[in-house]
Amino acid sequence: MIVPRPPVRAFALAAVLALAGAGALIITSEGWLRTMLIVVGIALVVLAVLLLALALAGVRRQRVTVHLDDAGYRVDSPAGVRSGAWADVTRVTTAPGRITLHQGDAERVHLVAPNGQVPQFEAIEQAISKHLDADRGYTIWEG
Repeated sequence: MIVPRPPVRAFALAAVLALAGAGALIITSEGWLRTMLIVVGIALVVLAVLLLALALAGVRRQRVTVHLDDAGYRVDSPAGVRSGAWADVTRVTTAPGRITLHQGDAERVHLVAPNGQVPQFEAIEQAISKHLDADRGYTIWEG
């Protein structure tokens, strides 16, 4: 599974909004100022909760699951499900943080590693290589 980096800035902003809202709620004053501070405090806390919920939903929606087996691959992503057999893969190209599976001239499946996911992404790259080698009958000769 390829999981995007957590939205640290959104979490920090939500924390600042929640603290500001809590601060506005506990400030003691009287009259219309007290009412205004309560309204502003509640609005800030609600905004913080909304921002946190949206950030978590965004992370959840950005997940990509890669299933590899002897027959082929399946990539579940926010863009949809892409799958194929190893026999249909004509070429694999890699770049730092990116793997592209080519099926003929037109179809391509791109896997992109979020920052910080390099070891996990390298494991996916090695597994793809092993499955392709096995599909094509390649073996490693150890002399």
